[in-house]
Amino acid sequence: MLRITEITEDDKTVTLRLDGKVVGTCVSDLKKLCLHYRDERNKTVVLDFSGVTFIDNKGVRMLEKIKDERVQIINCSLFIRSLLSNLINNHKGWKK
Repeated sequence: MLRITEITEDDKTVTLRLDGKVVGTCVSDLKKLCLHYRDERNKTVVLDFSGVTFIDNKGVRMLEKIKDERVQIINCSLFIRSLLSNLINNHKGWKK
């Protein structure tokens, strides 16, 4: 289960705090929300991963597909950072 909480939103950015596991049907829900803010509302999406305990391959692949300068990840645990290492290391907009 994944809980997504909108922490802040202004004219240019929305920050979403994620708590739980990015797995299964939660992946498509997260993708829809990210694309809504990024594409329809033209905002930078900051994903706060401080509460994420696991992300499966489906979640990693989804993030690979939607990543750009307007989708950022912050506050990863060491475990999540290792699962997302290729994304974080190869994309300057993603925070370590």
